[in-house]
Amino acid sequence: MLHIVNGDSFAMKLRKAVPDVDILVWRESLYEGPLSVSFTDPKTREARARYFADLGVPACQFEHFTSEQENKLMEFHAYKEIVLWFEYDLFDQTMLIYLLQWFAGQNLAAVRLSLLCIDSYPGVDPFRGLGPLSPEQIIPLMGTWKEVTREQLELAAQAWRVYAGDDPMKLAQFIGGATGELPFLKRALDCHRKRLPSVHNGLSAVEESALAWIHSGIDEPKALFSKISDQWLDYGLGDVQFWNVLKKMTKCQEPLILIRGGDLPGYGPEAAGPSSLDGIRITLTSFGEKVLSKQADHIAVNGISVWFGGLFLYGLGPLWRWDHELEKPVYK
Repeated sequence: MLHIVNGDSFAMKLRKAVPDVDILVWRESLYEGPLSVSFTDPKTREARARYFADLGVPACQFEHFTSEQENKLMEFHAYKEIVLWFEYDLFDQTMLIYLLQWFAGQNLAAVRLSLLCIDSYPGVDPFRGLGPLSPEQIIPLMGTWKEVTREQLELAAQAWRVYAGDDPMKLAQFIGGATGELPFLKRALDCHRKRLPSVHNGLSAVEESALAWIHSGIDEPKALFSKISDQWLDYGLGDVQFWNVLKKMTKCQEPLILIRGGDLPGYGPEAAGPSSLDGIRITLTSFGEKVLSKQADHIAVNGISVWFGGLFLYGLGPLWRWDHELEKPVYK
């Protein structure tokens, strides 16, 4: 049996709960960076390597991890059963639909493909995922997975095409359809749409929330991340991902925030070591105040260069944005 899991933290706990278990940790963050429907083509692979290299991940490390996991995946025929362990949030759901659509194109006649995907655990509130569970809490989950159906594989293939595609209207049509075979997919993709810049000020939902919390007096990174994590549980946003969101708002022509007292950790090797955030404070700039109050537009002044799934937004506009009142994407 092979267990494909959503991160190193959970893999470590699963190994303690079930010694000698065979595990493939899926480390590819499909929440960010360049994407395409084909995904493993050389052009996309090279673009993703460059993207993460700019964030501090050595190209050799990126290549090692991606090649290792893909090679392991290709050995699936060596197992009688493969179990996927994933959660309800956008970070996990994107990995799940990628893997399911990949398996949809394979011959599974001699392999049982199973799935355990949850959004709650008895006595754990709020449920922040599988990683924080103890080995003792994992043991009762063993064997509760269910075999993946052909309908789930087909739905995942459709979902991947619209998520890794570049048409927000096709994504909207998909979300409006039947997605019950993968019960957490609709709400995850709905969160994904709100990552588009707002028609009112050019901010994503997370960016706007961050500015609002800073404006309210939350100026310490740890406290700010805690607030954002609680507010946007369905994103499954990691701390380093959030630090990158903050850093982007400082590295533009007209910064929205100022970070004083130190540097936020990055994606590179230094991120794994101890890093003190205690002396760091975050404040809004006057421009950030104007953007938050919708008196100015972040993109009109600073432009944008961001991937949303397979959609690349670049420049000062017009471009795809999110209309909160209409609850739909608009080109503006």
